Amino acid sequence: MGILLKQATSHKGFTLVEIIVTIILVGITAAIMFPALGTNLTRSAEPVNRLNDHHLLIQEMDRLTGLYRDAIQNDTLNINTFKTTHVDTSIYVDAGETSFVTLSGGTYTTTSPNILRVTLVNNSQSLVSLFAQ
Repeated sequence: MGILLKQATSHKGFTLVEIIVTIILVGITAAIMFPALGTNLTRSAEPVNRLNDHHLLIQEMDRLTGLYRDAIQNDTLNINTFKTTHVDTSIYVDAGETSFVTLSGGTYTTTSPNILRVTLVNNSQSLVSLFAQ
């Protein structure tokens, strides 16, 4: 029996060295990427919040514009009454920036302040509209 039988060996799976090297590489990659991704993930809601704030302002301005148009159609518009009844009661109105204004441009100048400038503010968003008598 001079024939030596070779024992069949099969290499299945990973060696311990391969697993350790892979874990180290994943750890290094995570350590490099985490600060960049962490900042982006935590700040990703900011544009959505700004958009929501602006959308609320648009809804409120649409409400005021609808009331203004109704008053014009019913021929009951008094810009002073409109301001005190509807504009001043809005929670988004910036009282310091909402006032009657006089516009001048070129040769046109209004002689009486019958134009109401309404400024709505919500956090860092603002929306301005003009209403005339």
